[in-house]
Amino acid sequence: TGATGEMGPTGETGSIGITGATGITGAKGPTGETGATGPTGGIGPITTTNLLYYTFADGEKLIYTDADGIPQYGTTNILSPSEVSYINLFVNGILQPQPLYEVSAGKLTLLDTQPPSQGSSIILQFIIIN
Repeated sequence: TGATGEMGPTGETGSIGITGATGITGAKGPTGETGATGPTGGIGPITTTNLLYYTFADGEKLIYTDADGIPQYGTTNILSPSEVSYINLFVNGILQPQPLYEVSAGKLTLLDTQPPSQGSSIILQFIIIN
């Protein structure tokens, strides 16, 4: 046999083969350091209770009591101001200024010289912030 000849030029690269199977998952690494504590969250929702006392004016009275309340529409109790956070009075759906009425346990007193017209709605709203 004769001597080995010179190496010829490199041929063209062939096409890419199919991807092989995924290997097994490696061992779990060590747990990292605990991160810094985040900022304190905001104040959550404030819960309230809304109670309504309903009655209708008779055109004569300026004082209404628990007995005048209409149970089908709401509570029949006029609560003491010390039991609630806010009290609003609506006559015919119109909010009345606080100097025009007084509320005590079981009693609403209208401080006007004229009573509301007969059939006018009277609604006392009691708001309790829990």
